Parts: sequence; structure tokens; C-alpha cells
Amino acid sequence: MDKLKETHYFSLPSQGNIYTMTHLQAANCPHKILVASLKRDIFCLEYQESAAGLIPTTKEVSFTYIPSGAEIISVDAFNKSDSKNEFVIGITIIKNSNLMDAFEFYLNIYSEWEENEDFNIDNIAQNCLNVELSFTPYQLTHTELIVWDGDTIASKEIVFLLSGSDNQVHVYREYTTDHLYKEVDNKEYFPEFIKTPSPVIWIDIHLNDDCTERLTAVACECGYVRLTKVCVKTNKLVFNFSTKLNNYISHLKIFPEEQSVATEVALNNLDRGVLTKKGALNLVVVNTILPPVLFEDVLTYGLSNYISLPRHDYTCVLTCCQIADVDFDGEQEILIGNSSEEIMVYKRDPDKGWCLEELKMFASPIISMKYVDLLEDGINELVVLSLRGVHFLQHDFSFVDEVLSEKIKSLNF
Repeated sequence: MDKLKETHYFSLPSQGNIYTMTHLQAANCPHKILVASLKRDIFCLEYQESAAGLIPTTKEVSFTYIPSGAEIISVDAFNKSDSKNEFVIGITIIKNSNLMDAFEFYLNIYSEWEENEDFNIDNIAQNCLNVELSFTPYQLTHTELIVWDGDTIASKEIVFLLSGSDNQVHVYREYTTDHLYKEVDNKEYFPEFIKTPSPVIWIDIHLNDDCTERLTAVACECGYVRLTKVCVKTNKLVFNFSTKLNNYISHLKIFPEEQSVATEVALNNLDRGVLTKKGALNLVVVNTILPPVLFEDVLTYGLSNYISLPRHDYTCVLTCCQIADVDFDGEQEILIGNSSEEIMVYKRDPDKGWCLEELKMFASPIISMKYVDLLEDGINELVVLSLRGVHFLQHDFSFVDEVLSEKIKSLNF
């Protein structure tokens, strides 16, 4: 992380506010970051073109159907198209009911409904589909719903997944002819979402390259963790492992051990930007107080092969996690944020195993992180959401140039 430098900082109204963050992956313009607060403030952060080049900007966006007094619980977004901007933004809210001591819960889904080459978040924010919920919403995320017909993919679409206080994970699918999102039976498409002992607070899903297998990890409020593998072709469970951690879980993430390309693969895919993920799949579970737990090679060992990552300070709360190859050596690092205004960087040592390699200091507690390409220059930036604002960290250009030169030489052009 010493090669990552903070280049821009966006201050946010902090009094009484807690923020959540999601990423808008645009097709033909720089990507965006959407930051929403508990108190209904929603900001769009992005780099915009100007005469001086790309400059960072922030804009407050007014989303409809979020009444005064309502609070935002979670937010998520995705682009339905690879070549156009067809954004769908989901926001869950809680508001006072007309009945005494009662609350109402909603999933607001925003989109333009019509294809649009240009990105206009103000238009998106004015087109809302309101879905009333019978439970308290928790995590809102999305994944691909893939239906096979024999050996070919019959359909592929993106659906919302929403966990709730009823210990269920709910699936919301778009019906394009009616311009509606409706809940569908999760057992029909996601048999892994069977009832849990307490509300699900984190979901992470990994699809293999040919979309025939889906690995799903869920963490519950009580510390229960479940890992399942589903054959997408038959929609049948292949395995189901679970364990109980005696701590509140703040994050979990499935990730491949290595991220690299062989020389011949790189040459064949230079024009398509295809990246080959190699190595075993791991699962990191971040506890709030206890050390993070890393389950290694889960496809082989399930949840039986694990280690605890070292902690340097037991007085802070661990809040979030991000997987990233921040030093471009082809191996993933584990980044964990905490309430002591730090990001802890874990790296695998060939002799010692996983070690705490570095601490990156900030000015306020860390809430969330994203490792995304905001500038569309082929290099990801680390976006850090803290209690007081959003930090953009970019790789040192001289370091990137040095690494790129070495990789080009290794290709023997």
C-alpha cells in the first residue's frame, strides 16, 4: 500500500450520519461511486472531463419516494448492459407508519426503463418502482440468474438479492414487459438460500468461468457461516458446509488465490482484456473483535482448513474487507479496515504464510472499501469510505510504469 497515494478527498456531512457505498460501472464513461447516508443524503462521486483533464466531482442527487423522516438501510446498483448505460439502483428504506409504534419497509428500484447512451443519474433518480416489504431489510446485493437448456445457456439476467429479519434471502427479478420487479421463489433458482438461524448480514457469490457452478457464502447475525456449492445446470446442491463463529461478522469475501495470466494467454487476449483467475478459492470472514478467519481452498476442504489472521490491536472493531493485488505481483492481498482509522494489509509470505504486512493510516474510522477503475485507464483505484468522507487512492505512476515495463519484457516482444 506504500505505492498507493491519496489523491482526492470528498468531505461528507458527518453529524449523526452513517454512510454506505456502491459502485456504478458505466459502459462508455468513467465509473461512478454512489454514497448514501442513513439520513437520506445521496451523493454521486466521479471523475469528469475538463480542459485540464479528468477532475473529481461530487453531486448530491435527489431520489424520489424517500420521504422526510425515512432512513436508508442499504443501497446497491448494477448495469444491465456491457455496452450501454442501463443502470438499476436499489435502495432499502425504513419509515414511520401511520399506525402507532409501527414501521414500514420498502425496496425502491430506480432505472430509466429505456436504453440511453448517456449517463444521467438525475433521470434515473426520478423513475422509481416501490416494493413494500413485510420484513426489515438487511444487505442488498445482486447476482446473475443463469438458466441452462441442456448444454447451452438459455437466459442470463441480473437479479437483486435482499436478506431480511425473517431469516430469508429474497430474490427480486425484473419483468420487462410489465416494467416491474417482483419477488420470485428463491428455491426455484437459488436452492442454497434455505432458512438460516438468524438474519443474513452478508452474502458473497462466485461463479466459475463457464457459469456451471456457483459458490455462495453467507454470514448471519449470530455468527453462523454457511458455504454452499450449486450446479447451475441442474440447480442442485453439490455441498453444504456451515460453522459458528462466536462473534459478530462484519464482512466476508470469496476470492481466488492468484490473479495472473500466462504469456500465451496474455498474447491471445490482449485485445479483449481477458484476465485468467488461477489457484484455489479462499473465503475470508472478518469478525468485529476476534481475529479474521481465512478458510483456504474451500472447493477441496470446505470450511475445515482455516487459519486466523494476526491482529496487532484488540481494542478496535474490524469493519470491512477488500481483496486486491495492490503491488501487482499476481497474488491477492487482503485489506481490512477498522475503527482505529487504519487499513490492515495482509500478504502471503512463501515461508511464514499470511502476515500483517502494513498499516495504512487515515483520519477517521473506516466503513467500506472498493477497488475499481474510476479513470478507465486500466488501473484500479482504492476508494475508501470513512466516517467523515471518501478517499481516492491511486497507484504511484512511476511504480506502475516500472511494473508494466517488466511485464512487457517478460512477453518477449
